[in-house]
Amino acid sequence: MMHPFVLTKEFENSLKKLDKNQQRLILRRMDKILQMPELGKPLHAPMQNYRSERIEVFRIIYSQKGDTIYFAFLEHRKTAYRF
Repeated sequence: MMHPFVLTKEFENSLKKLDKNQQRLILRRMDKILQMPELGKPLHAPMQNYRSERIEVFRIIYSQKGDTIYFAFLEHRKTAYRF
C-alpha cells in the first residue's frame, strides 16, 4: 500500500540540488518508505517523532502522521542531525 505524502520546501530544494543519478536513488528509496514507513531508523530527542533512512552519504528524515508520510529533510549525513 502506498501512503500519501508531503514534501517540505526544504526537502524539495535539497532534492533539486542533486544530480540526476542521486535524485533517482533518493526517489527509489522514497518509494520504499511509502510502501513500508517503518523502514527508517527511529531518532532520539529532540527528533523523536522522525525516522532516518540512509542512502549513500545522504539521509532522508521523515515522519508519519496518520496515513501521511512527511518528508522533512534531505541532508548530507554530516549535517542531518544538527538539531
